[in-house]
Amino acid sequence: MKLRRILSLAAAAAIAVSVSGCSVKVNTNDFESVITSMKMSDDDVIANPSGEAYKDSEALAIDYLDFKKEYLYWLKSYEVTDDSDETWADKCAAQRESIITYLINERIINDKAHELGLDNFTEEELAQLEADYQANLKEQYEYFGTYADYGTLAADETIGEALLLERGEQEFDKYLADCLLTKDDLLMWQRNALIVEKIRSEITKDVVIEDSEAQDVLDGYLETIKEMYETDPVKYETGGQYMSFWLPEGTRKVKHILIAMDEIDSDEIAYMRESGDIEGADALRAEKLAPLEQQATEIINMLDNGADFDELIKEYSADAAGSAMYPDGYTVIPDSVGYVQEFVEAAYAIESKGDYILAATDYGWHIVMYADDAEISQETLDMYKGYVMETLVDTAKAEKFNSTLFQWQQEYGYEIDYEALALPEPVDTAEAATAEAAE
Repeated sequence: MKLRRILSLAAAAAIAVSVSGCSVKVNTNDFESVITSMKMSDDDVIANPSGEAYKDSEALAIDYLDFKKEYLYWLKSYEVTDDSDETWADKCAAQRESIITYLINERIINDKAHELGLDNFTEEELAQLEADYQANLKEQYEYFGTYADYGTLAADETIGEALLLERGEQEFDKYLADCLLTKDDLLMWQRNALIVEKIRSEITKDVVIEDSEAQDVLDGYLETIKEMYETDPVKYETGGQYMSFWLPEGTRKVKHILIAMDEIDSDEIAYMRESGDIEGADALRAEKLAPLEQQATEIINMLDNGADFDELIKEYSADAAGSAMYPDGYTVIPDSVGYVQEFVEAAYAIESKGDYILAATDYGWHIVMYADDAEISQETLDMYKGYVMETLVDTAKAEKFNSTLFQWQQEYGYEIDYEALALPEPVDTAEAATAEAAE
């Protein structure tokens, strides 16, 4: 199950804190007792801006109750029963640091949204906000309703959707209450996520990537693939999706009809070759191919008399399923190692497109056809360039948002009570470097 709490982090992206796990074991009326690492009053301030323009703003302060709700929510999702227990202590400390960071960023972003007039929503935005909120709630009701205790049911008794959602809501409300949360808090989380996106859009609205920049990146990648093929053709052919981006000259699309010998015979031939008995493997292959040759010859005759190659694949080929996945044919490069040698040799022994040849391998008889020359279409290259452009734009926007958020963090200058949060105070890197140099 998932309930996403989307907020900005120092890394500037949004994060999701999820209710995860399948069976929540902790369910007490005093769940907050799991927090043993800190002892504070709910109204104790644990982070406050020190910037001249903000230090007197009570609205920007973060008190322990704000923090505790978030922390309890995380603790419950991971079924932590004591946050000082050595099994969880380090993870809990890291989470406390994450929580205070995104609470600070949340305050900053909401304050800036108000300053920029971005905290007002259109009717369309409000409608989408409500729709997303209700969808999230229903997901939770379904989950909690599914795992609710309905007692002993009769053999023919089922839980209807209405009852499931009703019980799910009850159980979910209890879950939230353990964390001092209500559904209004969830709606506010949803609203804050939308605010982040509005701020992000405003900050990055002028980010532009030129078409030539995307083309240069794509060209560089294609050149890297070409160099890989020239230095390590095996890695090129077998190491990933490189053949989807660039193909060496002479690459062909090849179709085949396989009249296969029994798999057990192919396996035995393979074992003999691996054992070094090449002569024995060749003899066994000849023996097993002999009774299949007549059928292969008959299919050749059908093709000679105008039969459709693709239709014969469907009717006779033992590799019909594989061929169906590649209706234009298998992509075979010169000196390919992805297919058996005899198959590749046959593919390149054919001079004209549409012609075919009979070839024997350790798998049976192959009627191999040179279907077409393989190439990467301009349409495909344009699509790849579109992906590159999208990535470059996303990266540039993230960098712009990150740098802006960092500037705001410096401007607001939040001071954090690390001692109260049972966290080590960060070491100033500049001061540390000076001290080290002095030593």
